[in-house]
Amino acid sequence: MKKKWFQLLLSITLVLSLLAACSSNTPAEPSASDSGSTAGTDGEAPKDYGKVYLYPNYGHLGNAVNMSTKETLDEIRQYIKEQTGVEVIEIVPPKGSEADRLNLLLAGNEPLDIYIGTMDLHQASGGAFPLNKLLDNHGQAIRALWPDNWSRASWEALQTSDGELWALPISPPMAGEALTIRKDWLDEVGLPVPTNLEEFEAVLKAFKEKDPVGNGETIPLITSFAEMNRTLAGLFMDNGYGNWIDAEGKVRPTVQNPDYETFVKKMADWFKKGYIYRESFSSDGTRVIELVRANRVGSAATWHSRTFAQTMAIRGTLDQDAEYVVADLQGPKGYGRMVGGVGKAGTMINKNAKNPEGAIRYINWLQSDVDNYLTGYYGLQGKHWEWVDKEQGTLRRLNTDYAGEFMTAFSFAMTVQFREDDPNSNDPWIRPFFAKYLVEKEKVKYEGTSEVSYLFETARIAEEVPSLSDVDRMIEQEITKFIMGARPLSEYAQFLKELEDAGINKWIDAYTKEYERVKDREAG
Repeated sequence: MKKKWFQLLLSITLVLSLLAACSSNTPAEPSASDSGSTAGTDGEAPKDYGKVYLYPNYGHLGNAVNMSTKETLDEIRQYIKEQTGVEVIEIVPPKGSEADRLNLLLAGNEPLDIYIGTMDLHQASGGAFPLNKLLDNHGQAIRALWPDNWSRASWEALQTSDGELWALPISPPMAGEALTIRKDWLDEVGLPVPTNLEEFEAVLKAFKEKDPVGNGETIPLITSFAEMNRTLAGLFMDNGYGNWIDAEGKVRPTVQNPDYETFVKKMADWFKKGYIYRESFSSDGTRVIELVRANRVGSAATWHSRTFAQTMAIRGTLDQDAEYVVADLQGPKGYGRMVGGVGKAGTMINKNAKNPEGAIRYINWLQSDVDNYLTGYYGLQGKHWEWVDKEQGTLRRLNTDYAGEFMTAFSFAMTVQFREDDPNSNDPWIRPFFAKYLVEKEKVKYEGTSEVSYLFETARIAEEVPSLSDVDRMIEQEITKFIMGARPLSEYAQFLKELEDAGINKWIDAYTKEYERVKDREAG
């Protein structure tokens, strides 16, 4: 998708005060009067299920140049009401102040039914409505949408220990970072797509020496600290870049894994040889995209769309043969790509919602059929969008009159069912990645506590380790120095001792205690 909405969702920062969601009201019991159907029978109009106020704070409206006109919204609103019996009322987030507006909505008496929130903040502080009974009575499509082979932890992370569900998942754990390489440049230097570490190093050497761009402008590899680790460190470690469990059952950070030092030495060697872009560790995603679009990047260990989504722009201006492909490398410890953590953000119903039943009915309708979902996302079929090939999931936008104000309950399970058939779209490169790599389970690594880490009480860990952020910052700074040659690798053991002085043992104790607590709870 051109807007990479799922990426935006995973990076939404909902840092609100705890006051925002605090309330002592007891939620009303949902009705058990029917099986969840919204449409009327025998062609009759559905019952009137009242108004539902939604706050679409998923990030997609931030990309809109213009909001929808009142006439467009009223037309779509009427269609939705005819289909569901629900009158949806949009509360458009103010750009740049989305979190502040949500804070006021949750703290005040203004109507609000649906929003995206987090377990650690909104549920923990009393801002979410329990969903089990609502789903039992009106949410059959919601429950059925999630594929069986996707992580059930995505649901479990949104539950409390009593089994109550408080939010609907947006996406499963994803392996979104990847090593992508210019296939046309590989052809130019006479090398195949690499399959192991040695072959990839040969590619970097060829890109550096043969310089496909010219004038020394070729960047053999661009990355960042986090993306380098999440894409390549797993080649050297069983658990990839993440917590691991030692022989005594203690949870330890990656830097204490003996094999991580070997990885750091390899990255330092590549940096010294000029294979890694010198400004990689000070460049943000925007800078990476700029360099990719400038037709300078031979390979990138980064979030996949930073290369794939720029390919059409390169073809249209600088190089009509440009093509990035994924390289599935294997190293001493197998494949390297990491699977991300389980998300604890999801679609919530406000604890003080005036119409929780109408809210879940509307969500159920959206997630019951891709046509319904696209109505919320793109507008009316035949007026704002149309199918090019429904069987293949390709559609065409007819205009951008509708910005998506009625879209809520995003789900990656729906996203994989459609794409835009646009000659200027980057989907031809991104869609195969969606299908093959994002929810990959075979050629990826999971950090050592991944089975239960989403159940950790992060606030408790932070309380026990006041220096937590300082330790994390110190790790990134010092490892970067080692790679860039600003600190000799002979001092790695000294660095580990410095971490102990900075409080890493408290980190180990806190994470180990939390790991044991959760494991005991799950076992009992």
